[in-house]
Amino acid sequence: MDDPPLTPMPPPMPPPFSPPMSAPTPVQAPPAAARPPAAAGAAPVYLSCVGAALAVGMACELLGAVRAFAVLGAALVALLGMRDFRVLAVAVAFLLPFVPTLFLSEGVAGVSGQRIVALVMLLTLVSVACGHALDPWRIRYPRWRLAFLAYVAVFVFAAFNGAASASAIPEYFRVLEVVVDTTPMGYLKASLFAPGLVIAGCVFMGLLAANVRDPRWLLLPTLSSAVLLAVLVCVFALHGASAGADLAQQESRRSLSVLGLHANELGLLLNMTLALALGALGASRRAMARAVLVPACLVLMAGALMTFSRGAFLGLAVVILYAVATVRARSWPVWVLVALSLAVALSSDSLAERALHGIGGGDLGQLSSGRIDAIWLPLAPEILDHPILGAGHASILWSQAAQARTILPVGHPHSAYLAALLDVGVVGSALTALFFAHAWRLLRRAARQAAESAQGALAGFFIGGAACILLLLVQGLTDDSFMPSYTHVYFWLCYGAAVGTLAGARPAAAPGAPASGRAVAGEAS
Repeated sequence: MDDPPLTPMPPPMPPPFSPPMSAPTPVQAPPAAARPPAAAGAAPVYLSCVGAALAVGMACELLGAVRAFAVLGAALVALLGMRDFRVLAVAVAFLLPFVPTLFLSEGVAGVSGQRIVALVMLLTLVSVACGHALDPWRIRYPRWRLAFLAYVAVFVFAAFNGAASASAIPEYFRVLEVVVDTTPMGYLKASLFAPGLVIAGCVFMGLLAANVRDPRWLLLPTLSSAVLLAVLVCVFALHGASAGADLAQQESRRSLSVLGLHANELGLLLNMTLALALGALGASRRAMARAVLVPACLVLMAGALMTFSRGAFLGLAVVILYAVATVRARSWPVWVLVALSLAVALSSDSLAERALHGIGGGDLGQLSSGRIDAIWLPLAPEILDHPILGAGHASILWSQAAQARTILPVGHPHSAYLAALLDVGVVGSALTALFFAHAWRLLRRAARQAAESAQGALAGFFIGGAACILLLLVQGLTDDSFMPSYTHVYFWLCYGAAVGTLAGARPAAAPGAPASGRAVAGEAS
């Protein structure tokens, strides 16, 4: 019997729900060449620290500790400024008010303050040129109005006009150290190059303001330098007098001469900064800003009072009245500061004695400290000698009254109005008045624009700049000059900031223009 045929067995069934297995991927170890040694990154840092320590030690050994840190700090700022010109522009704004003082000259760096600031300005210019060469549309350039350019032209012309007469300055002016150098080049250094740094600082401030996102930060270098200067005034005034009553005497104010400026000049300088700070305080609505501005205003008020200058007292009254007239009723910190300043002025016998000096006696000569009989009246007829264009900067030095020794040995007429008629004539005085009228309107416009942008502190800063013009007009009755000067350097910084801020608020770019194109900055005077 045959067996049945064998059928093939089916393939085995995979177990249910068993996922397919994949072979594990081997992990490759990185080659030995790709693994850096642990100490490779620390070596450059270690060598840099050692080199920096050696540099600081050698600088301290050769220059002394203070000068060494000043030089090294300046080198660091210069390196950062080559990358961004705004760093150097901030340094210019901070250092510029200290140029006429001895604080920035031989005591710190071993060279004059003018050379230090001029070097910083030169580095700023180089940084701007490099940035423009790399990207011509990267930097915004503010446009300066014709009134400003005409004013600068008057300033330059008066300097060269007076250089021809510098050799006629009497020798006793140099003996009494009213002037240092009576050569034409020495005259130009004092009348053109030194005050020209103020105009240059204004231009750099405008360039800085046009290229920052938030112009409110410009208040920091401006006000911080003023507060430091006010602290120095208080320290030297208190150190130079044995008692508060001594400070009210005419001769005791010479203790401030170690700063390099007269008490009247310091008073005008601090009053202008106080106007800027009070304006910013009155318009600011942020608690942090007020917390910073209130002590700054207190220090500036104290510095102005410690000059014991009657012109400073008069200017302080102008600033307070302007602040009261412009701030809103809810700006209570301003009212508190006004009340505090009045309380101090009324409670101090020394301040009252100095403020009332010469009042009530009927002697105009004593009231004006000899200005009327010994300066103004002898100089008044000489206005007709050069009535159109004037005789040049500081023409009092070679005037007929100076040659005849019928005036006090002073370097300026102690009246900005008389100095304008003598130095730049009717034409120059008219152009000067036109510039200040333009500056008033421009500052008010910049304040309105900042207020519309909810930048209250900046708006108040520009309102304070307008107050500086009123302050100069009042204190110019008995002192100072309408030409660029370090006594109103803060006004020039504020004016430059206003021009730059208006330049930064550029209109929308035209079709086809680069997105980062240069601003077309119009200014309405």
